[in-house]
Amino acid sequence: MEIVLAESLGFCMGVKRAVDMAYRAIERFGDQQIVTLGPLIHNSQEIERLANDGIREAVGDAIPAQGTVLIRAHGVPPETYEDLKARGLRVLDGTCPYVHYSQRKAMELHRDGYTVVVAGDKNHPEIRGILGYINNQAQVVKTVEEAKELPRFARIGVIAQTTISPQKYEAIIAALREKADEVKVCETICDATEENQRAVRQLSGEVDLLFVIGGRHSANSNKLVDAAREKCPRARLIETADEIDPAELRGIQRVGISAGASTPDWMIQRVVEHLQALARDNAPAQAAA
Repeated sequence: MEIVLAESLGFCMGVKRAVDMAYRAIERFGDQQIVTLGPLIHNSQEIERLANDGIREAVGDAIPAQGTVLIRAHGVPPETYEDLKARGLRVLDGTCPYVHYSQRKAMELHRDGYTVVVAGDKNHPEIRGILGYINNQAQVVKTVEEAKELPRFARIGVIAQTTISPQKYEAIIAALREKADEVKVCETICDATEENQRAVRQLSGEVDLLFVIGGRHSANSNKLVDAAREKCPRARLIETADEIDPAELRGIQRVGISAGASTPDWMIQRVVEHLQALARDNAPAQAAA
C-alpha cells in the first residue's frame, strides 16, 4: 500500500504563528496565568498539549484578574481589546494577518459608503470579529441562495471569510452583481486554504481512499473532505490515527492524506506511521493470498 501526502496540508501561516506565540509566552511568562480567548485552534489534541504546558482556555467570562491573554488567529472585535487592556492584562495578538487584512478592508468599504457584504458564516468567530470593526453594519451571506435574497443596493463591497472555497466565493459574487450597480470585490481568502483545497482535489483523483486529519469542528477541515469527495467518495475526516479501521484498508493500493489548517505536523506524522505499520502487518497476508 502506497501512502501519498497532499502537496499542501496542515498548519496555515496564521495558526502556526498563533501556536508559536503561545509557546513563546510559556517561555517568557510561564510563572503567570496565560489564557486564550476561546480555543486557540480547532484541534483538541494540540489544545490538550498546550494545557499540559500551562495555557488554558478562558471559558465565558472566566478571565483572570492578572496575567496574559492570547488572542487566537480568528481575531476579536475591537471592544474586546479595549476591555482586556482596561483590566490591566497583557494582551498578545495572535490574529492571523489575513484576518487583520479582512478587518481593514471592511472598515475601508464601510468608510467609503459601500454596503458591506461578507461571504461566510455569521456565527464564526472570525466574522463576529470583523463585524465589530464596522458596528455590525453588514450583510452576511453563507450561500448563493442567501445572496440572491438580498435587496438591491447602490454599491456593494464584498469580502470573504478567509477559509471559504474560491468556487463558492465566485458564485456568491456573481449573485451579488445582480444586486447593485457597483460591486467592489476584495480578495481575502487565505492562500494556504486555497492551496490545501487545490492539493486535496488533485490528490483525490489519484488515490482509492483519503483521510483528512483535522478537528471535528474545524470548518476548513470539513471543507477539505467535501472537496476530496468530488473525486474520491471514500474520503473522510479523522482526528487521530486510532480512528483508522484496518478493515477499510483491504484492497487499497493508494491512500491519500491531507490535513486541516489547525493540524500540527506531529499529528500528521503519527497517522503516517500508523498507516505504515498497518501496511506492514497486512503485507504477509496479501503475499500469502
